[in-house]
This record gives sequence, C-alpha cells and structure tokens, in this order.
Amino acid sequence: MIGVLRRNPEFKRLWLAQIVSYGGDWLSHIAVLSLIGRLSGGEAAFGVGVLYAAELALRFLPVTVLGPLAGPVADRVPRRFMMITADVVRAVVVLALLFVRDADDLPLLYALIAAQMGTGIFFESARSGAMPNTVDRADLHEAYALTAASWSIMLAVGALVGGVLVEAIGTNGVFVADAATYLLSAALIVGLRLPPVPVQEQPFRWIEILTLADMRRGLAHVRELGLLHAVLAKTFWGPVGGFLVVIAVAANDRFGDGGESAAFALGVFYAARGVGTGLGPVLGRKLFGSGDAGLRTQISLGFAVASVGYAAFAFTDHIVPAAACVAFAHMGGSSIWIASTTLWQKHVDDAFRGRIFAFEFLVMTFSFSTLGLLTGWLYDFTLDVPVTTWAVCGAVVVLGGSWHLIAARAGPHG
Repeated sequence: MIGVLRRNPEFKRLWLAQIVSYGGDWLSHIAVLSLIGRLSGGEAAFGVGVLYAAELALRFLPVTVLGPLAGPVADRVPRRFMMITADVVRAVVVLALLFVRDADDLPLLYALIAAQMGTGIFFESARSGAMPNTVDRADLHEAYALTAASWSIMLAVGALVGGVLVEAIGTNGVFVADAATYLLSAALIVGLRLPPVPVQEQPFRWIEILTLADMRRGLAHVRELGLLHAVLAKTFWGPVGGFLVVIAVAANDRFGDGGESAAFALGVFYAARGVGTGLGPVLGRKLFGSGDAGLRTQISLGFAVASVGYAAFAFTDHIVPAAACVAFAHMGGSSIWIASTTLWQKHVDDAFRGRIFAFEFLVMTFSFSTLGLLTGWLYDFTLDVPVTTWAVCGAVVVLGGSWHLIAARAGPHG
C-alpha cells in the first residue's frame, strides 16, 4: 500500500496531515474519557454509563446538525481553505479544555466536545471530497485502505500512549499536544494542490440547506446509481456506538477503578480497536478483492465478525483476552466502513461527493449516538457488562441481517 504514496504526491501530503491529526485526536480522546470518569466520582446526577454515552453522542450529533451545511459548502468552497480553517478552529477549542477543572465544569467539557466535532465535519466533508482528486482512479481503493490502516495505527498508538501520558503529564498536557497536531496538519495542507471545486448548476441557498433540498439532489443521484444500500451501511452499523460505551464502562468499572487510574485500560481497549480496524480492510481486500460484489461481501461478513467478537468480550475477566476480542470485533467493523465508502465513492460523480458524505454522516451519527445513549441507559439500569454487551450484539445481528437483505435487492452496483 505504501506505493500509492510514491505514485500520488498530493495524496501523500493529505495523508501526512491526517495521521498527525489522528494521533493527537486519540491522545485527547483518552484524556477526555479519563477526565469524565474522574470528575463524575460516582456522585453525578447520571450514572457513568449515561455520562460516557453523552460524550459519545456529542462527538456525533453536531455532525448530524451541521452535516447538511458542510456537504454543500465542501462542494462550493475551496476545499484546502476549508480544511485549514477547520484545523485552526479545532486547535483553539482543544486548548479551551484546559479550563475544565472540576465536576461543575462538565457542561463546558461537553460543549467543547460538540464544538470540536461540529468543526470537524467541515474538515471531513472537504477531505472526503478532495481525496479522489489527489489519487489516480486505479489507486482509489488502495488509498482508502491505507487511510483506514493509518487511522487504525494512530488509534492504536495514540490511545495506548494517551493512557500512559494521562498519568505521566496529566490531561492538560495531552490537550496541548492535540492542539499542536491540528496546527501541524494545517501547515501541511497549506502546500496541497487541488483542482477548483466543480461549478454547481444550482446556487447556494439557505432555504435549500434548511429543507435539505441540496442534499436531496445528491441522494437522488445515489438512488439512480442503485447505491443507497452502500451509503446506508454505516447507519446499520450504529450498534458500534453501544460497543464504545461498553468498553468505556468496562475499563472504568471492571478493569480499572475509575478516574485517571482507568486510563491505561481505556488505552489498551482503544489500541486493540485500532489493531482490528487496521487488519480488517487489508484482509477483506486480499480475500474478496475490490470489485463491487467483493465489497458487498465484506460488509455482510463485517456484521457477523463484530457480533461474535463482542459476544466473547462479555465472558472475559482479564484485560488481555478482552482486548483480543475488541480487536477481532473491529476487524469486522472496519470492513463495513471501508468497503461501503469505496463502493459508493467509485461511482458517485465528483460534484455530489461532499453532499453524499454529509448525508452518510448525518444518518450514521444519529444511529451511533441513539444506540450509544440506549446502551448507557441499559448499563446504568442493569450494572451488568455482559447483559449490556449481549443486548448490543443482538442489535448487530438484526441490523446486519436487514442490511444484507436490502443489498441483495440493490441496483446495478449491488
């Protein structure tokens, strides 16, 4: 996969910016989860499950709200400018986390998470729209596989290092490091050469944004191609929101004793997630190829692998086998993610990519956050990690089976 970087220098610059930012993101994510566990102290109005679920929701819901705006903007505003601006704004937001000091500051913490992620959807819409312009068409799937592997590597490294650094230099030191990664990412993107965004037939109108009219044009394009099932695959993978709540409460209450002392367990689980997400697309491409039928097979099998991995996680009482189960499960999850993205990106017209990406994230994040909140509530109600985990596995089986039936009836690219 490294050869794609040599053949596509603009993609290499975009890739470098991504991995720098990814590393900082995972450092700070572990710090935020650790901070929530410590500040809740068992005395908060809500249980720890709901608090973790709220953090997850606020990483996703701003995308739902702002996605309908970010997609059309990414199809009209210079994408390099959009990415640089988003990086600088996120650096400022992350530095503001330094003002979160006690339980009374939890509302500020959640507000800053929402601001960080809300800004991030503008970056991701622009990056997703720009990426096919930085790589030859024949290298597109390989570029996505490398991006996924890099995300996974930085997740594994960043999360594990984050768990160590939280105890070594504290959460504030980690937040400063994350802000620095955003600024370095912006500096790399400054030199990125991209073609002008395509001229749109329809002018930008706020009323169309508010009524989702502009996004509906992109959705109509997807339906014409018979690819709606590919765009909705991540939505059916919404139970991952519940799984992320499960590993947070397990690290805090089962494998740690809450607060910063649970940071290492959090780091191990997120690092295992990174290992699994890195291996999944590579094995999927090797076994099933990158044709449309092979990509659809990877998605269907991804649901099965994820449910088996987390069902086994519920039985584990030691951190090592628990981490192995997480890694195995997310091999399936990453196969769903990358195969579905590649499937629709191969066929969607450049003029619609930003809007399709925004629509995909809109429905996906609603699914992730809703199922995450339900999982947090279920854990606080039962205080039982296995029962909560198996309930989410059941949701994966139902939704994965439903997606497979829908895909079997899809159009020419199904």
